[in-house]
Amino acid sequence: MRPNIARPRAALALLGLLLAVAGCGGSASPAPTYPPGAIVVTAENLTFDTSELIVPADSVFPLVLVNKDGDPHNIAIRTKRGFDGELIFRHDPITASTIVLQVGPIPAGTYYFICEVHPAMTGTVLAQ
Repeated sequence: MRPNIARPRAALALLGLLLAVAGCGGSASPAPTYPPGAIVVTAENLTFDTSELIVPADSVFPLVLVNKDGDPHNIAIRTKRGFDGELIFRHDPITASTIVLQVGPIPAGTYYFICEVHPAMTGTVLAQ
């Protein structure tokens, strides 16, 4: 009678697979780093992750636009809601990427941001 060598081989193959998988999942991706003082806005599922941005008045600041969608998004800042009012800042749409924008200076006051591609995506900007 011949010994069954299939079981030990299968056990060794399974052990090798488990060791390989364990070695692959050791560390998570590092958190993204942005410039100091950056205002971060994320577009995902056709919404912005915030409805209010508090920005420094009268100085330039970094604004990070993170687009997690396959759809294009942009950000524009205006003196009135929607497409009315004076355009204070605007950047062209981006798709599934992250961009660091330099914005300002913006005088103290209340403004409004919008994704011009998806006008339901809006919020308030408080320059203080």
